Amino acid sequence: MAVSGQSHSHGWKSVATGKLIEGFSFHPKLAEWLQTYTNIPKDVELEILEVSCGEVSCPTEETMIVWNKHEFRISRKKENISKMDVDLSWKRHSLKP
Repeated sequence: MAVSGQSHSHGWKSVATGKLIEGFSFHPKLAEWLQTYTNIPKDVELEILEVSCGEVSCPTEETMIVWNKHEFRISRKKENISKMDVDLSWKRHSLKP
């Protein structure tokens, strides 16, 4: 199989902003799960960023939530995040030094 010399970009793209107390139009349960499983402040402005390659051979899909110089990553597209994704990702996030 030949490998192309061209690379592709995985740049982060801002897709939404908001607060947990307001919820997110792209996912009806995400704000509730974030309030339940994380200690992200309910009234702080959050920025939701997403990276998704789009190439069939590249499975990169990730969502990052940013607030007050903190970032929390979930390895799933924003609309596909499950309750378990939030819980396990936050536990992994909390273990970082």
